[in-house]
Amino acid sequence: MNLVRKVIHFLFPSFCEICQKPLDDLEVLVCNSCYFKLPFLKNYCQKCGNVDLTYSEVSYCGKCLSLKFYFDKFIAGFKYEKPISNWILEAKFKENFLLAYQLGRLLNKTLSLKVPSVDVVIPLPLSKGRLKKRGYNQSFLIAYGFSGKKPELNLLFKTKETQPQMELSYKERVENIKDAFLALRDKVEGKRILLIDDVMTTGATLNEASKALKKAGAKEVYGCVVARA
Repeated sequence: MNLVRKVIHFLFPSFCEICQKPLDDLEVLVCNSCYFKLPFLKNYCQKCGNVDLTYSEVSYCGKCLSLKFYFDKFIAGFKYEKPISNWILEAKFKENFLLAYQLGRLLNKTLSLKVPSVDVVIPLPLSKGRLKKRGYNQSFLIAYGFSGKKPELNLLFKTKETQPQMELSYKERVENIKDAFLALRDKVEGKRILLIDDVMTTGATLNEASKALKKAGAKEVYGCVVARA
C-alpha cells in the first residue's frame, strides 16, 4: 500500500458490510471471513449460463443446443441471493454509486482467474430514456470497478425503449428486447469484448446485446454478471 492510500485508508476506513469489521486494503466490501460465506455460483453452463444442472460447471449443455446464444462464454460470480441481491438492488435503485463500483471490484476478485483476456470491457448500456430517468447506469459503475478504469461508452448503444424485463415472460422478454442494440463496426470489429451487467435472469438482454456486437464484427463476446438469478 503506497503512502497516499495508507493515509486515505486511515482517514476513511472501510468496514465489512456484514460483520462491520474494519477492512484491510486488499478486502472488498466484506472481510475475508465473510467473503467465503457469500453465495458463489458454482454449478452452471459456461456457454449459456444455465443453472439447472445437477453437476459442476460444464462447457455446454442441452439448452445450448436448443437456443441460439451469441456470447461465446458466460461468467458469473454469485447466485442472486442475499446479501448480493440486496447490494445489487441498492446500487441499482438507491443511487449508491460507491457500492456499484465496489461490486465490480468484488466481481474482479472472484472471477480474476476465469475471465479470458479481452481487448475492451464495456457495460450493458441503458436507453437514453431510461438513463435520463434513472440518472446513471449501475452496470457502468460495476464495469468501472471491475476493470479499474473508465469503460468504453461509444461502442454499444441501446437504441430502443423497452418495457422492464422483470415484468415479462421469457418469450415476451425476447420479443421486447429484439433489435434493441446497435454496435459500431469501426469500434468493435475483430475485438474480444467483455460485456458486463449486474444480473442475468433469462439471458435475453445479454444475448441481444451480444448479437449486435457480433453483427458488427466482434471476434468474441464474453457475458459477465455479478449474479445469476
